[in-house]
Amino acid sequence: MADRGPDALTLRLQEEFSHLNAERFGGELADYRLRFSPNQVRTHGCINFRLRKITISLPMYEQHGWEAVVDTLLHEMTHALLHQRGHRDRHTKLFYRELIARGGTRQKKDVRPKDAYVYACPTCGREFERMRRLKRPWARSCAACDRRYNPRHRLYLKAEKGKER
Repeated sequence: MADRGPDALTLRLQEEFSHLNAERFGGELADYRLRFSPNQVRTHGCINFRLRKITISLPMYEQHGWEAVVDTLLHEMTHALLHQRGHRDRHTKLFYRELIARGGTRQKKDVRPKDAYVYACPTCGREFERMRRLKRPWARSCAACDRRYNPRHRLYLKAEKGKER
């Protein structure tokens, strides 16, 4: 399917929500506003019960396709269902039983940010991607090399946001 822009994609997401609500939740869920977030990388999706809003990661969709979006949407809809029934909305045994019963999975996909600041440890070479620049990089060191701050393992900026590595 050709990319028709964010409005068409959001409409498709809304249709998928309606379809899943009818098919797997018996129409029990209240309506939620749905949107894609271009900045959401650390989480695949999030739900705001007060605003009745579900946000899905656009980078996850771009990297893993529509199937990952449906799986994430099922995950967030399961949170909504349990919240609506008065249960805790955390990742409990009950949550995962409900999720699996409705055809969801516990698989987590690795989502990489398009642009990121890359910091590296001079000792072990481990790299850390961050969406935001560190405020005090001179006060950060590699936790894998030493649990406490150690200037020998001080992180350095390897690549700036938007620039090739």
